[in-house]
Amino acid sequence: MKVLILFWSIGGTTKRVAERIADGLRSANAECDLHDLRSGVPSDLSPYDTVGVGFPVHYFRAPTVVTDAIVALGRLDGRSVFAFSLNGTSRGAALNRVRSALGRAGGTEIGVFTSYGEDNFYPYAREGWLFSPDHPTESELQAAQQFGADLPLVHQRRLAGGAPPSPRPRDAHTHPVHALERMVTGPRPTRLLYWRFLRVDPERCTRCGTCARRCPVRNIAWERGALPRWGRDCVLCLDCVTTCPAEAVRSPLDWALFRPFMRWNVRRALRDPNLEHTRVEFRQGRFKRM
Repeated sequence: MKVLILFWSIGGTTKRVAERIADGLRSANAECDLHDLRSGVPSDLSPYDTVGVGFPVHYFRAPTVVTDAIVALGRLDGRSVFAFSLNGTSRGAALNRVRSALGRAGGTEIGVFTSYGEDNFYPYAREGWLFSPDHPTESELQAAQQFGADLPLVHQRRLAGGAPPSPRPRDAHTHPVHALERMVTGPRPTRLLYWRFLRVDPERCTRCGTCARRCPVRNIAWERGALPRWGRDCVLCLDCVTTCPAEAVRSPLDWALFRPFMRWNVRRALRDPNLEHTRVEFRQGRFKRM
């Protein structure tokens, strides 16, 4: 069994889960390569009989980078496939959509894994809250490793003509408010409109280039001593806002239009008994726990 794991990670937690799944696969004598989608989509799948895709949930959906990558892979021609995701609050239909996309591409699902991931989302921190702090935990990472170790057996049973693995139940429908947020923060309005309103306060900006270096889609142009400039390929992850040490970056989610949605999300997440949360204060690119 030779496995390719594709992943997209903003802060590094999805990468950690991908690495532990790979450790589990290797412990079961499978060959495994990791591919960071920040470096593009691999051009040749021919060496691999299994493909996995991992991502952080982004506005209750899979990031555009991930869904576009699945399309760019082309036909999977009956390969075994699996998916894994990390969510700080609700994952909405994110995992459902990736599973469906892999199936439409011709893959046969052999497993699904989910974990919580620390939700370093600026609009929630602005309201004073951090959800799923310190996730994934070590127990979640161990579960990811065990998930990887179990995959080769499921794959071999499938190839031998055994009973197909029982599919994991699909996630519930996305809450209507989350579905509305997913729509208005989607790739089309972002590419047509929102990217134009990502900018820095020239009085605050220190021209350090942190935002450009951190951008997970390399969408920010910067030269030493100059103000950064955003391009059309923004995915509205707000990592540039979150990591700016001068708090100089402004985004469309600062608009009054979005404040009621963010506050509704926070209230709903605080009522979820399955979610851990802690009070935070956001200052100079850092989440300070209270």
